[in-house]
Amino acid sequence: MSHVLFISHARGVHGAEAVMVQAIRACAARGVRVTVVIPSIVQDQGMEEVLRNIADVRILALPYRAAGVHALRTALVRLYNARALRTLTQYVLREQVSTIYSCSSITILGAALASRTGVRHVWHFHEPVDRRFGWHPSMTGMYRKWVKQADKILCISEAQQREWEQTLGMTLRNAQIVYNPIKRIETPQQEPHEGIRIGFIGHFEERKNIGTLVRVFERLHETYQDTSLWLCGATGEEDRRYIQEMTTLQQPVLKILPQTQDVAWFYSRIDILVLPSWRETMPLVVLEAMQAGVCVLQTDRSGMKERIEDGRESLFFAPEDKEGLYQLLEQCCTDADYRQQIAAAGRKKAQELVNHSSFDEQIQKELCE
Repeated sequence: MSHVLFISHARGVHGAEAVMVQAIRACAARGVRVTVVIPSIVQDQGMEEVLRNIADVRILALPYRAAGVHALRTALVRLYNARALRTLTQYVLREQVSTIYSCSSITILGAALASRTGVRHVWHFHEPVDRRFGWHPSMTGMYRKWVKQADKILCISEAQQREWEQTLGMTLRNAQIVYNPIKRIETPQQEPHEGIRIGFIGHFEERKNIGTLVRVFERLHETYQDTSLWLCGATGEEDRRYIQEMTTLQQPVLKILPQTQDVAWFYSRIDILVLPSWRETMPLVVLEAMQAGVCVLQTDRSGMKERIEDGRESLFFAPEDKEGLYQLLEQCCTDADYRQQIAAAGRKKAQELVNHSSFDEQIQKELCE
């Protein structure tokens, strides 16, 4: 019987971790043994409860860290991970692990473990590689070595694979595109409200380019005063200050909401979702919002362009093009028929893409056979 060891970089149920959980479900459904390694040094954010609801999954909590920004910091991380590496080496050999799966490109423990044990390594890359994400040129040599040693690199879009190849200066001959699974969103009926609500959902960080959205909205609101901006994703007071330092706007024009697992509630209360990130790989919030019947404006630096038709199912713009974003928002705010037309076409496309079976089949082939 196959035995797959999953190594996570966090203990949440969003983004890359949500994709990993679906991969775990797919493997468990095939009847293979599954062990999930989680970092004991970070607070659990719901992952353990989810994993315990999947039959026959063993959880190992060990002290380890993800890759740092620079090579020196990553070298220190590798030293820190030595204890977890020794424990896992013994476990892999004793329990006859057949495949090691590393969740996200920053999870480097799996690469070291595979090198030490000779066990097959599948590495799932989720992150972009542009400078705004934090990668430093000093990391290139390390990643070239680790990528060559991996048996398979899973990329979540063709655009992401090209970016990694350009950054590393090498062809990823062991790469395969596996589009992320898209969960079905059942949204409550749209809440009646006055004016147009423009929303953003995600982490409050520089690479999400929230500042551009705020500045464009300020200009829009001067002319269209029935508009409001809802920003969802704050994890604490620091995130609130981060936004408030960008603008003098106050409630009810500006609404800062905490991070939530009930994304359907958020989508049911906005008319337009804007994702202005400098770089995205395959942002699932886009397809979630589209399922909910929300008109979506998104960055053109995204693998989503491989799946969504610009100008019909969604509207794309360059993240540095403030004027372009302003014009799109203005058109969507003043022409309700146009906005609803984009939303309706987007909803139909997103519902077509909600299909876990394709993802599950590809994951089972890579990990279980």
